[in-house]
Amino acid sequence: MSQADRKRLEAMEMWIWRRMEKISLVDRISNKEVLQGVNGTKTMLNAVEKRKYVWLGHTLRQESLVHDIT
Repeated sequence: MSQADRKRLEAMEMWIWRRMEKISLVDRISNKEVLQGVNGTKTMLNAVEKRKYVWLGHTLRQESLVHDIT
């Protein structure tokens, strides 16, 4: 995953947190304050990477074209 994709994913996660807490984008509240308010952490990036590794393990256990390519 490229650095630009990581930044977009983190921005989307913060947008979701702000929407859930009904915080407007024009309000001057930092991302740290938003995360402290919801007692949350940035977990979306970790979940995506974990699912990527699970998929890779799944494909490597099978005899297929993807297995041959990797």
